[in-house]
Amino acid sequence: MSISYYTKGTVIAFLLDAKVRKATGGAKSLDDVMRAAYQKYSGPKGYTPEEFRAVAEQVAGTNLRPFWQAVVEGTKELDYSEALDTFGLRFKAAPAPPADRSPRPWLGISTRNDNGRLVITQVQRSSPADTFGLNVDDEILAVDDFRVRADRLENRLDQYKSGDNVSFLVARREQLVRIPVTFGTEPPKGWRLEVSPPATDTQRRLLDAWLRG
Repeated sequence: MSISYYTKGTVIAFLLDAKVRKATGGAKSLDDVMRAAYQKYSGPKGYTPEEFRAVAEQVAGTNLRPFWQAVVEGTKELDYSEALDTFGLRFKAAPAPPADRSPRPWLGISTRNDNGRLVITQVQRSSPADTFGLNVDDEILAVDDFRVRADRLENRLDQYKSGDNVSFLVARREQLVRIPVTFGTEPPKGWRLEVSPPATDTQRRLLDAWLRG
């Protein structure tokens, strides 16, 4: 398993933006933090993490130490609740898929096309791939002894359904490894984001300013 610092970094930027907007009543945002950091530290040296944090706290006008500890230094799942509350947003359960729709086979992996090589980049915790031993950086060569092109994995998986047993042939550190896998059923993507009905005028104002960039 792995964590993309691109994805997590984007989420942290959103959380920090919400933090700054809330602390300043919408007068400042992450854009102001970045401009201040550029004005103070632009040049060949740049700034250290500590210097960036100091600039962010100066713009926000408050101590952000608990935020850095929880979001940057910690390893727990990121908490969106304060950021969502800042903008008056909430998660709501999405409509369930039709009952007559056949469940798609699910592995719980992300892949990339690496110059024609189908390479696993992420394995979700407790997914079938995780349970049966597929790893990040494995190159998928075949499913049930049928060669899989780097851009045709989804087409190949469409031939199966949830609960089917298959055999994956992967290249792992210069060795060929055969891994039996039982497809699972993808957990429902059961949430959507919406404005909370009791959102205050202040929350709606901050949301409007955020959406307008």
